[in-house]
Amino acid sequence: MVKDVSSNISKLKSLSSLHLSGCPIVKFPTIDVPSPSLRFKSLKYMHMDRFKMHKVFAPDLLDFNLHDCMILEAVSFADQKLYQFDSSDEDYVFLMLFFNCLNLNQESTNNIEANAMLKIGSLAKKWAARYDREKRRDNFQRLICCFPGNKISANKFKCQSMNSSLSLKIAPNGGSGSRFLVFAICLVIDLTDCCRLLDCRCEYQLTAAGGGNGGGGYEKLGSVISLFKLPEPEKCMGDHVFILSSIDMVKEDQNYEEASFEFYIRNWGLEDDDVDMKVERCGVHVFYVDAESDTDDTDVIDDTDDTDGTDGTDDTNATAKRHAGN
Repeated sequence: MVKDVSSNISKLKSLSSLHLSGCPIVKFPTIDVPSPSLRFKSLKYMHMDRFKMHKVFAPDLLDFNLHDCMILEAVSFADQKLYQFDSSDEDYVFLMLFFNCLNLNQESTNNIEANAMLKIGSLAKKWAARYDREKRRDNFQRLICCFPGNKISANKFKCQSMNSSLSLKIAPNGGSGSRFLVFAICLVIDLTDCCRLLDCRCEYQLTAAGGGNGGGGYEKLGSVISLFKLPEPEKCMGDHVFILSSIDMVKEDQNYEEASFEFYIRNWGLEDDDVDMKVERCGVHVFYVDAESDTDDTDVIDDTDDTDGTDGTDDTNATAKRHAGN
């Protein structure tokens, strides 16, 4: 069992994986580098628990799992604006998990949200560029972010609902070319009764304007995102916020005017004790990606507010409304 981390760890220039779960380590040593972005630039996987403090994390971690860090208050990410995916990163599951980190301050949750949305924006371009070019492999390409809380950011997700369903307006395509819609989801779920494995099932309907989608009408779609598998005897406590997206949430725009969503959370038990869990709140954000033939260079039009960590223009007329009967 590792009980201490030497400052010499900074000399491991090719360190790509760091698994310290179960080790009694509460903080990292101070590492003197010219820029926070130079800390562990090659690090892709990081698992820790009982962690107490870390000033800056690398923004390009693929698998970032901090659980049961009850004292952890401050989380930030280095040089988010400079974040770029390597081509080899595109097929990974991106995880940012802060289960039971109950003492995170508001600035930290804002930083986590901003980093998650920045990653989804970058992935949106990659996923759209590869749309229909290859067989999708069991929804493998996805991003899952989770942290304690019961509020959905109004800046990141302007379209919200206090239940498990919502509808939003799709912004008209003002350009001359085609484009893709990439949906990011935010859910609030009480994990107190979570047994072991959670799946998020999203059913959504895209309604087209006259002339679109073969002359109008609608299209029903669905996606399942496997959220996590809890190793025993971990136990999550209270409400957690999930930010999700996957390659299944990419759709070529067919002059759509409206999107309607319904979310379900399945709690898979250990002995066929499977139940659906309540979605306390939900929110959806749309990334608009301009399509360009034979190139991966795409532009993301994002309506999130610049002041909380993402680039964008307020280009979406998004209005939340409850489905009839809800």
